[in-house]
Amino acid sequence: MKRTVRLSMSILVVMTLLMLLSLVGSAQTAEDWNEIVKAASKEGKVVVYSTTSRIMAAAEAFQQKTGIKVEAHRLSETELIERVYQEARAGIKSVDLVLIEDFPSMKELLVTPGYLVNYIPPSAREAVPESMHNPLVFAHVSRVIGYNSEKYETAPFESIWDLTTPQWKGKVMIRDLALTGEHQNAFTELIRRSDELAADYEKRFGKKLELREENAGLEFLRRLSENDIIIMTSDTRIAEAVGKKGQEDPPVGFFYVYSKHRDAEAKNLAIEAAVDLKPFAGYYYDIYLQLFSNPPNPNAAKLFADYLMSPEGFVPWSSDIGIYASNTATEHHPQDMPWEWWESRLWTYDPDFAIQNRGIVLDAWIRSVSK
Repeated sequence: MKRTVRLSMSILVVMTLLMLLSLVGSAQTAEDWNEIVKAASKEGKVVVYSTTSRIMAAAEAFQQKTGIKVEAHRLSETELIERVYQEARAGIKSVDLVLIEDFPSMKELLVTPGYLVNYIPPSAREAVPESMHNPLVFAHVSRVIGYNSEKYETAPFESIWDLTTPQWKGKVMIRDLALTGEHQNAFTELIRRSDELAADYEKRFGKKLELREENAGLEFLRRLSENDIIIMTSDTRIAEAVGKKGQEDPPVGFFYVYSKHRDAEAKNLAIEAAVDLKPFAGYYYDIYLQLFSNPPNPNAAKLFADYLMSPEGFVPWSSDIGIYASNTATEHHPQDMPWEWWESRLWTYDPDFAIQNRGIVLDAWIRSVSK
């Protein structure tokens, strides 16, 4: 009899929790949007931290449309995470909304402690796939492997393993992994999918991959690093160095943002992406939109979030190639390919696996480039 009581109580607790979760989940859909708009106007201001400089153009357009002032701060990935983390711990209410990359760091340092919360505005509820709701994906960013199109009519390599061979010794440029969290995340996927990487090596060279590291992903990182890789500090410099015309022996760009190709005509660059490279042509990462857990201007933050997630608010990003909205109603740039085309060619990373393994990647990188 006692066991029956305990079981009944357990069921009651579970049902109660499910009911509460259901109420929490439906709170957003039940909110009165007209009241939010009115309250946002009264607040008259919203503060946003962003890793993308295009937030400035979006902020200006939103301010002209609504009369609500937007104080936008463009910060590096590490600066944004550190700033939100320190301000939240100190109880400082200085930011309302963030556009942030590096999911593993965001989850560990900002989401799990409750400093950032997920919010789905109306424009996202209508047109962003549910799989991208938690955390809310704002956009996808593609990173590619590029070459000088004046020197080479087509990509001069078939596999990423080619870049570890003597032919490309001292010619491959990459941003420092120690400074680029997304690169660390991307290389964890090479570990997770090391069997595919090893199979591609065997297919390309007709022999099995000999390992000095624990897996093919770390082996690739080691061989790439040991091939006199050129470590850079910015994607802009990589694109300009790769695409500069008149070079007899131009370098290759590894994992730089494809959006840099938008400057090709203005900067007189000859640069193309190796879109058919095997087993992947680059990687992509997501930009996430999150609310501060205790924002000084909560309603203005929601209104601006709704604007950013809409096709109108995404114009500063969709007006160029290389960045793709999660909102399916937003069209890609006419000179670019649709997101589905890119997604089939690029790898991304598993967030939970990245959290567990990015430290391994960073240690391997530092060990390899220090030799």
